[in-house]
Amino acid sequence: MRYAKLGCTGLDCSLLGFGTWQIGGGRWKGLETEESIAVLRHAAEFGVNIFDAAIVYGQYRGDLNEERSRSLELLGAAFGGSQRQEVIINLKLGQVDEYSHRAIYEPRHMVEELGRALKELKTDYVDICLVHAPTIAQIRDGRALSVVQTIQAMGGARFAGYSIEAEPEHAKLALAQEIDVLMLQYNLLDRECEPIFERAAEQGVGVIVGGPFKRGYLTGEFSQVSDLPLSDNYWSWNLQYARAKVEATLRRAVALREEAGGAVQLRKRALNHVLGKHGVASVVVGHRSRHEVSENAQSIGEVGQDSYA
Repeated sequence: MRYAKLGCTGLDCSLLGFGTWQIGGGRWKGLETEESIAVLRHAAEFGVNIFDAAIVYGQYRGDLNEERSRSLELLGAAFGGSQRQEVIINLKLGQVDEYSHRAIYEPRHMVEELGRALKELKTDYVDICLVHAPTIAQIRDGRALSVVQTIQAMGGARFAGYSIEAEPEHAKLALAQEIDVLMLQYNLLDRECEPIFERAAEQGVGVIVGGPFKRGYLTGEFSQVSDLPLSDNYWSWNLQYARAKVEATLRRAVALREEAGGAVQLRKRALNHVLGKHGVASVVVGHRSRHEVSENAQSIGEVGQDSYA
């Protein structure tokens, strides 16, 4: 595994990160608990040290009707206790659910979310705490960032910042504030944030990129709608409400696969494309098997041999 400095934080992040949305279940069809833990630990054995999570990943209700996160519980089971110091936990706070993307950034709510997350993670701090998917108005307002910075000042997190989608205007506003880390979505199909990387590097802001395979489109595994895993609510929901967009995106992804020479080559190209951008410290992939971890770790080791920027 290769590593890079995350801006001015001093953190050495593995170029390959692990996103825990999919293994948590919820909208996705998750894995059995023991297999999920095995996949997480397999990644760590390969040198992956940064794990991305959110309070709404694998969201469910407990026996007392309390909100829980299976993704956070899995991370706690895999890396709680003596292994905690060996991994970097990137936690996103503020969203209320996976479906509406509603968010509550009030201090009491976010502090309560953090407390619940720390309990599930079996730790007393996270390495990075990010405001999850704010609107432009909420970034401009700055109050949500103030909450995570207060959490940082109180020792609940080492570094603070924002997590956004492929939204360059959001990113520009975020970089106008005092942040340590910016997470954004970027891939071969969503290149809107490309100008942001250089600006962030100049300011010493660490950049983590999510969605290199665009929810699975860029894995090369799907050629048409009938190939999609409809057992995942994510795909069935999108086909119900945005079928034309799904079909158009599939056509673009298939063209890229043919250009790359196959599915494996497309996945390697997708990772290379992201990590070829100056200032990107880690690319987060939603692994759901040990094979995926092994393949992506090997591709990361070959980054630099090809250029697709």
